[in-house]
Amino acid sequence: MKSIDIDSVDGVRIITLAHEKPTNPVGKKTAEAFMKAIREADADDSVKAIVVTGGRDRCFSAGGDFNEARMLSSDDVVNETIDWCTDLYLSVLDTSKPTIAAIDRHAVGLGFQLAMMFDWKMMSTRADLFMPELEHGIGASVGATIIGTACSYDVARNVVMSCQTISPDSALRLGMVDEICEPEFLLERALMRANRLGRYPKIAFSATKKVLTNPMRAALENTREQSKAVHRQAFGAKAMTKHFDNILGTRSDEVVSAT
Repeated sequence: MKSIDIDSVDGVRIITLAHEKPTNPVGKKTAEAFMKAIREADADDSVKAIVVTGGRDRCFSAGGDFNEARMLSSDDVVNETIDWCTDLYLSVLDTSKPTIAAIDRHAVGLGFQLAMMFDWKMMSTRADLFMPELEHGIGASVGATIIGTACSYDVARNVVMSCQTISPDSALRLGMVDEICEPEFLLERALMRANRLGRYPKIAFSATKKVLTNPMRAALENTREQSKAVHRQAFGAKAMTKHFDNILGTRSDEVVSAT
């Protein structure tokens, strides 16, 4: 079963999350396919920029795959999950070419955190960002690190502890996204931005991007082991078991989240 679609338009590589569910949950296999696709695009001289989308009328990603998250029963599996999640985020930061996230519907938990890794973030007027981990008994250490690094301590504190959705206007005001547009124009606008960024001289762009992304890269590496400990404790307490069972019993188009 494929989880990623790949296309190219005028030198822009389009990577579409293509899970069978419109919520686009991300598990280990999807993450591996995504990392492979983005690294191949970065190494392809014909590609000038990369756009990532969840597909037309679909979520960018409403979080981790609960079928996998429910199986986090041992410390080793928890540690492995934090590793591939961290590597997923780093794969975007490590891309030398311009990366653009086209966010529609929902970006929740892992999906929210992944979206924050991109050089330019575009959000539709009907989309939202959401990090509800704490109220479901899931550790939010990775999310706290990402939002704290990208925005500020107070923004991260509010996002993580309020467990409330973030509207497009609020996301723009907080600097979490760079542009808002109507959903029917989202991919078109993302391609326009990709073409503009893709025209910048490669060496100057990639060298500058490396400096810009160094703080986030360092923050993710610094929290890797701490986050493993947080998630081992949280999953060991089994506080999220009821939430997982409820989600897995709902319709596939409902919002889910897991780090």
